Amino acid sequence: MHKYIIYLTLGFFIISCGNEPQKKISSDNTSGKIEETNENVSIGNSNYAVVWKWATEDEEKVTNSMESIAKEMTKLWEDGKAENFYYNAQSQTDKFSYFPNIVFTLKAKNKEDAETELNRLKIVKKGIATYIIYPVGQLWLKRNNEALKKNGLTKSYVAVWNSQNKDYSDEQVKSQNDKVMELWNKGKIENAYFDIEGTQLDNEVTDFVFFVNANSEEEAKEICNSLPFSKENIASYSIHEVGVFFLGQTK
Repeated sequence: MHKYIIYLTLGFFIISCGNEPQKKISSDNTSGKIEETNENVSIGNSNYAVVWKWATEDEEKVTNSMESIAKEMTKLWEDGKAENFYYNAQSQTDKFSYFPNIVFTLKAKNKEDAETELNRLKIVKKGIATYIIYPVGQLWLKRNNEALKKNGLTKSYVAVWNSQNKDYSDEQVKSQNDKVMELWNKGKIENAYFDIEGTQLDNEVTDFVFFVNANSEEEAKEICNSLPFSKENIASYSIHEVGVFFLGQTK
């Protein structure tokens, strides 16, 4: 009975949001320029990856709150404040009973505004989950739906990158960009975010983030290791399973 309730509630979330069509990026987009993908979002907003961690062991509390949580998440999406949701029902880390883990990106002017937005949510107020946010910059590449249809469904992994060496050449940047586009055209990566501040300053800010489509973590790491920045020790990455993509951007 509990599983039926949780999946029914989650189904409400997915159906109410809809599986909207994605605005495609042409396959010849090799300039590496950031694509503005949501015309309704205010200029100056950045994106923050939101990763949740369970803070309760009370299954009944979560079940009773799931409908209101789903409505609040839906509202974030409808208002264009949140995008690119991934759903993981078989998480190997931070697994709490049969409840799924959800990762998404949140739009905000700065980290403080992002935290204020998240702190309004009942999932936080009721002590159900805590969150960590990572700055990821602007959305550069969305999803290549044609390539994904050919490849079929796989798991998805988020790769969070940070440059270890800021002293790289234009040729190295072009090589990196060309390889990223090659992987995108094959449907191997999607929803790539690029943080200009992180690439220009010698700090701990995330440089770029993308989601890897692979059948295993080993396969996802092979894809990441094929990038010039990885081969030449310019940047390192951490990788985490996020399940499957189920919701992109509102229109």
